[in-house]
Amino acid sequence: MSTSRSVTVILSSLRRRLLFALGLCAFAPLGAQNDVVDSLRTRLKAEGKTTARVHLLIDLAMNLASDEMDTTCIAFFDQAQTLSEELGYKTGLAYAPMAEAMRHQLGGRHLQAIAAFKDCIARLDAEHVEMGMSSPLSLIRRTYNSAGMQQERFAFYCDALARYKRTGPAMNATVCEHGLGGYYLLNRQYGQAIEHYMKAREGLGREHPDDAANETMVIGWCYRNWGNPKRAAPFLHEALEAFEQQGNEEQVVTVISSLGDIALETGDTLQALAYYRDTRPHWKALGPYREGSCRARYALALLAIGALDSAKAQVDALNALNEANPVPLSSTRGNCEVDYCNYLYRKAIGQDTVADRYLEHALSEAVRLADLPLVLKYRKALSHRYLEKGDERDAAIQAQAYIRMSDSLQAVANTDAIAAYEGQVKERENALELQRQDARLRQQRIVSFSIAGGLLLLVALAFTVYKGKKRSDALLHNILPEEVAAELKAKGHADAKHFDQATILFTDFMGFTQASEKMTPQELVEELNTCFKAFDGIITAHGIEKIKTIGDAYMCAGGLPDPKTSSPLEVVRAALEMQAFMIDRKKSRDAQARPAFEMRIGIHTGPVVAGIVGVKKFAYDIWGDTVNTASRLESSGEVGQVNISESTYALVREHAGSLFHFTPRGKVQAKGKGEMEMYFVRWSAE
Repeated sequence: MSTSRSVTVILSSLRRRLLFALGLCAFAPLGAQNDVVDSLRTRLKAEGKTTARVHLLIDLAMNLASDEMDTTCIAFFDQAQTLSEELGYKTGLAYAPMAEAMRHQLGGRHLQAIAAFKDCIARLDAEHVEMGMSSPLSLIRRTYNSAGMQQERFAFYCDALARYKRTGPAMNATVCEHGLGGYYLLNRQYGQAIEHYMKAREGLGREHPDDAANETMVIGWCYRNWGNPKRAAPFLHEALEAFEQQGNEEQVVTVISSLGDIALETGDTLQALAYYRDTRPHWKALGPYREGSCRARYALALLAIGALDSAKAQVDALNALNEANPVPLSSTRGNCEVDYCNYLYRKAIGQDTVADRYLEHALSEAVRLADLPLVLKYRKALSHRYLEKGDERDAAIQAQAYIRMSDSLQAVANTDAIAAYEGQVKERENALELQRQDARLRQQRIVSFSIAGGLLLLVALAFTVYKGKKRSDALLHNILPEEVAAELKAKGHADAKHFDQATILFTDFMGFTQASEKMTPQELVEELNTCFKAFDGIITAHGIEKIKTIGDAYMCAGGLPDPKTSSPLEVVRAALEMQAFMIDRKKSRDAQARPAFEMRIGIHTGPVVAGIVGVKKFAYDIWGDTVNTASRLESSGEVGQVNISESTYALVREHAGSLFHFTPRGKVQAKGKGEMEMYFVRWSAE
């Protein structure tokens, strides 16, 4: 593929939407699924117009939707609906929204699909229907993922799990445990993920033993991603044995590929290649998505050993496959890193400019999908690229963003929860002995306390002081930037500092008063909190410092307190992601006939002074004409737009075409500032 052709592929793929929904773990894989589908079709031929036929039609549609996401599933949902109406069958009628959900899903209309899925789930709950791994309750997670709505996915499954624990059916709670496990896996909270997958495995072991092997496999993935391949291997081999006994060809390939991934990550590239070669005879039979995932893995291993000719053949085949059937970066059949493979290959043959475009697109897609492990991987690679090019400033920006995100995510991993739950699942037979040991320990503690009470009291007091200090430090770091908090603790005060260049971002919600009149006070605060939490997550990922919220306005700044943490480019990127969130949020709430906010954003770059003000409820704040000007940029903007000043434009315009599209507004009157040159900015792919 020529250089110009490569660029065309990248730019055109920026305009494509993923055609299929995605989740984390595949149920009813292709080999086993084909057998199920064939069996259902055969049984349909012999079944008359009965409620049994309704269930056969629904099962067939669900199996097709779970696997290929093929439009043929819609016809079977429609047939089930028609027959249910003829028979007056309430349970069958409860599935009526599924045809609509799948039409929206296949058309990329994620918010409408989610609304239809929820409608169907509510109807099935009213009929107290058990929903398994091929059901609306399971399929909805893919739609949340493809829309990048991870927090919404989390909230949905938390609420549903609490409900099903109260009311049943137990299988529905198991599906929710699986959905929550996927959320935590995506967010690198591996301890939490394993805990939920363990519970899902236990539930499936009681109700659907064959499906439990899938949870075993995913637990292995969690341990592998957590950096513990030795712990991962037994789970993967256990799953492999189960899938081989089931004759489940696709999942056998999936596990072998995972074992290859472990070998590649631990430096045994030749062993990884051997694993990947073992999967090659199955590629074509497994469909384009699994073929793409397998080819990408194989290409990465070939590139790792420098086999460029062989790697080129795989990358070219991967590109051709992706052109014919766009392959999602992350799907139910695993990651398929088309852009990253192209980046490594182009870099290896010296086409650095094209390579960098592939890497930047890979990062933007991972960010859009909120796939945090891939975001971290690509940020790290991008930091190395900047360093190789001598661009130390941008390298530091990406490295800082990587470190911030990695540290904050790793901190919430809960190892105790895993150990406790594994002990509960795997060692129930030892429960009585554990209780006896615990009783002996308690008795020993009583004796020890009687002998050394004074010493233990001192230790307890010291520990209490230590915990109090940890809490106060955590609170201080939540209020102030880390550097400022450290200075305050060391000196008792923090000096105000002048920054030659900071990029200030202001947001403001339009129609806030009108929308708030339609909400209760609690609903208003919850909606503001949802939006501002999303903003917090976006700016943290880009290394930007939150300054404050003022009513319904949000203010943050890039380039301080450490100028290396974020650039004007990162601030503009964050602003576009914030607008995208608000637009999707409004669509979602409009579909539910609920009031929603729209937003203006203004950005300006210039000098500021920053420091701590007050002695009670003190806060880190910034001052200067730059702040006032940024506020005027916001008020002079338009709903749904990101309005930037001429100074910010001058610092980011080099990315015109590759990342951004700028619309000059000419001189615009700004209150108290006179006429100013302003620009609207949006993603170049829009």
